[in-house]
Amino acid sequence: MLKSLNVQNIALISDIEIEFENGLNVLTGETGAGKSILIDAIGLLLGDRSDKTLIRSGETQCRVIGCFEIEQIIKEQIKIYCDKYDLDVDDELLISRSFNLEGKGQIKINGQPVTLSMLKELTSLLVDSYGQHESYFIFDTANHLSLLDAFCNLQQTNEFAEYSKNYCRLKEINLQIKQLGGNDEERHKTIEYLNYQIAEIENAKLSQDEFENLEINKKRMLNISKIVTSTLDAYNYLNENTLFNITHAKSSVQQACIYDDSLESLAQRLDSVKIELADIVDTLEEYNENSNFDENEQERIEERLDLYNSFFRKYGKTVEDIFIYLDKIKSECADLINAKEKLDALQNEKSIVLCNLFRLGKQLHDIREAGAKDLGEKVVFNLENLNMKNTKLRFNFQPFLEDESCVLSNGLDKVEILFSANIGEPEKPLNKIASGGEISRFMLALKSAIASVDNMPTMIFDEIDTGISGKTSEAVSQHMAIISKSHQVIVVTHSQHITAMADVNYLIYKNQQDGKTYTNIKRLNSAEKIEEVARFMSGSVITETAKLNAKEMVDEQDKFKQNLL
Repeated sequence: MLKSLNVQNIALISDIEIEFENGLNVLTGETGAGKSILIDAIGLLLGDRSDKTLIRSGETQCRVIGCFEIEQIIKEQIKIYCDKYDLDVDDELLISRSFNLEGKGQIKINGQPVTLSMLKELTSLLVDSYGQHESYFIFDTANHLSLLDAFCNLQQTNEFAEYSKNYCRLKEINLQIKQLGGNDEERHKTIEYLNYQIAEIENAKLSQDEFENLEINKKRMLNISKIVTSTLDAYNYLNENTLFNITHAKSSVQQACIYDDSLESLAQRLDSVKIELADIVDTLEEYNENSNFDENEQERIEERLDLYNSFFRKYGKTVEDIFIYLDKIKSECADLINAKEKLDALQNEKSIVLCNLFRLGKQLHDIREAGAKDLGEKVVFNLENLNMKNTKLRFNFQPFLEDESCVLSNGLDKVEILFSANIGEPEKPLNKIASGGEISRFMLALKSAIASVDNMPTMIFDEIDTGISGKTSEAVSQHMAIISKSHQVIVVTHSQHITAMADVNYLIYKNQQDGKTYTNIKRLNSAEKIEEVARFMSGSVITETAKLNAKEMVDEQDKFKQNLL
């Protein structure tokens, strides 16, 4: 349940702290005092979109902090959630959310940063919020089956556990079949495609050495004129005069050797230079004679490199990558060729699993049909107490076939609530016939009917009593009391009956200080509670008669709650 709420710098709120209790928590106050602001603040904790216009005038950022006590009934679900995201959890969850005027925000769960989607996933286990303008929940037919399943406690049945086990196995089998190439036609197509790729790569006769040589030769041919010019210059510099001069230099050194033996090695070195230089000159001459441009060779090189580049785009970034890919598809192709026996076994098992799913899905359907009849009768009964006579409600099940396309993770059923609020009118989808006030009472009747089996720790109702009074208002308060016996309920109301029924009352009010307006909250004692109920009865001037009537109403509501024990 929600133990405490701290709100900072939202609308007229500067900084307030609220300690909530189990049971029925009722928030009242004059119009514009800030009741809805508190619900908006809780909405931020639940994952509503941030809105910088909520930030108090003159401030740059706002923050909401909520402390939730983890109820025993959802501890396992909370543990699964926290294990999934590697979050630390004990017996409490501290959720904080802040954002500033620049739109930057931060969300933390027990001090650890999380995303908005992670926050929504968690708070969907903690709080169910319903306001006058939140009828979209019940209008979404996707929620109708989950409501029915909650009432039937379907997910705790052996049938559901067995169905889920078979459903998971079906997904595994389908994945394995896909990995083995699918059915015979798909597998043969895949084998043909892989064989085409294998032949294409092998026939190309690629090699790393060839690719490197092609790159070198391409570069040479593109720059042949520059190369020839440079090598001719080198040849001309190393002409016969150079060799002639070296020959005479050697002869001169040899003459000197007659008188000094130490110069003999220098003569030998000049002889080596002459030999090496003569070889360089011959090589340059031969290179220039054979350096004619060959257009056919250039075209061959370009075509071959284009082939390499096309393979790089298809099969890998390098020659080595292409050969790794070749080994991989050869292995895959061999597995597919030998997969028929495995596929036959998987298809046989799939048939058995599908038969189990159809059988178990029919059993789940029967449980749902029985539960739908029971839930429908309870909702209609509650609606009669809420002064909606002659209503009709039916869960319309869509027919299903014994076909894999009908197999869903939660069974074979698709269902929609059909409703009639008036005698003589046929049942129709909720969004086609129900007014806002009718939908509010419908939701209350529904939540009251499923309260005993619903695992949701906290329920929030924001002015769900708008537009009703008298006996209907009293009936609404009684249903709130019924729900609050198994849930923490937080209610924003203008109803004297709900205010009188409260286990804990909070008054939201405004005051002015230093030229600014502030929203504050006060927990009411017994006498103040009676005064608040009397205010609803007599207006701004609270008479003694109103106080007596208010005390009588509070006493009557207390007796009703005691009889629920």
